[in-house]
Amino acid sequence: IWGAMALFWFVGVHGPSIVEPAIVAVIYTNVEANLQLMKAGEHASNVLTAGLGNFVGTMGGTGATLVVPFIFLAFAKSKQLKAVGKASFIPVCFAVNEPLLFATPIILNPYFFIPFLLTPIVNVCIFKFFVDVLKMNSFMYVLPWATPAPIGLILGTGVSLLAIVLMFVLLAIDIVIYFLFVKAYDAVLL
Repeated sequence: IWGAMALFWFVGVHGPSIVEPAIVAVIYTNVEANLQLMKAGEHASNVLTAGLGNFVGTMGGTGATLVVPFIFLAFAKSKQLKAVGKASFIPVCFAVNEPLLFATPIILNPYFFIPFLLTPIVNVCIFKFFVDVLKMNSFMYVLPWATPAPIGLILGTGVSLLAIVLMFVLLAIDIVIYFLFVKAYDAVLL
C-alpha cells in the first residue's frame, strides 16, 4: 500500500489521495478493534491502521522521507541539497514533504526511485515484526497525521519500551537505505 503511494508520488501524482480511499474504512476499524483488544487485556494485533500509514509507512511523508533532510544537512556537499535540507527539515518533521519532493527533486529523479519505494515497505515489514513476533501493541489511537512520526509512533501504540526501540530502529534503517543514494546524487550535483 505505502509502496504504491510512493510509486504514484514518484511519477507526480499525490499517492495518498489515490490509495487511501480504498483502505480508509479498514484502517480506522482496526484502530477501534485494537483499542478494544487492549482494554480486554489482549494483544492489539491489527497492523493495518491509520497510524501505520501516518507514522511508519509514511514517516515524514510519502517515501518515509523523515531522515532525508537531515542527511542533506549532515553529509551533502552541494549547495542545492544543503539548501533543500535547511528549507525542508521542519515541514518534513510534520509530514509535509512536498518541499523536499519538488526541490531536491525526488519526483522523477532516478537516484531516488529505489529508496523512495523501498523505505516505506521495509518500515512496514519491521513494524509487523515488532507487532507479530515481539508482541508490541499496534496502533490503538488515532492522532493527527501531522504529529511528528516518532511521537505519533510512541503515543499511538500506547507508549512502550518496544515502541521507543522501534522508533530508533526505523530511523537507523531509513538512514542506511537513503544514505548511498543521497551521496550518489550529491556527487552528480557537485
